[in-house]
Amino acid sequence: MSTDLPPIPDSRSELVQFILLARDRGTSDEFISKLLRDYGWPSREVERAFFEVYEGLLGRPLPTPRGTSGELARDAFFYLLAFVTLGIWIQALGEMAFIFINHLIPDNLNNYYGDPSWQVAFALARLIVAYPVYLGLMRQINRDLATHREKHFSGVRKWLTYLTLLVAALIAIGAVIAFLTSFLRGELTPRFLLKVLVVLVLDGGVLWYYFDWIRRKPGAKVLNLAHE
Repeated sequence: MSTDLPPIPDSRSELVQFILLARDRGTSDEFISKLLRDYGWPSREVERAFFEVYEGLLGRPLPTPRGTSGELARDAFFYLLAFVTLGIWIQALGEMAFIFINHLIPDNLNNYYGDPSWQVAFALARLIVAYPVYLGLMRQINRDLATHREKHFSGVRKWLTYLTLLVAALIAIGAVIAFLTSFLRGELTPRFLLKVLVVLVLDGGVLWYYFDWIRRKPGAKVLNLAHE
């Protein structure tokens, strides 16, 4: 079987002219497309030639479908920024809890905790900035999901959410390993136990919410088939 393919022209004018001539003689688009593909033209070249034909006939460019690279980049931006801000405010909240635990149960063998006032101010600043941004981004994402139901099945949504879940799961596993290590060495203290609980509660909340969120599917859409 011959593998020789017709040369791809610098422009698709040759194909476009062929399609226009064939259509003028009453040949259907389906037959022209099949003929060109069977002859060895790459499908993408045939599709692009038809794009040019219809754009020329209609006098306007083809409308851009949803789910193009530009829209995917926009979705990726919202998801990435939402998950980054999630990590910032969760980490700030945990740090404030750690500072409170250090104050509640001081370690007489280790008095170096830094300047608590500076630590609280820094954690509070991150919380004040990151939390509203996160809420705004999630509101926008959920609004998009409600408007564009197909986005529930978006690869960007699934990949970035599961990557976030992976990070959260690794943190939870690390906290449990640290707890068991301290327990097996007989060094478990109430202060350390409280810190592990803080990590597990915050991390577990993220895991619980986003495992449920990623499994959500759009409800069945009711079509109005009644004829007025």
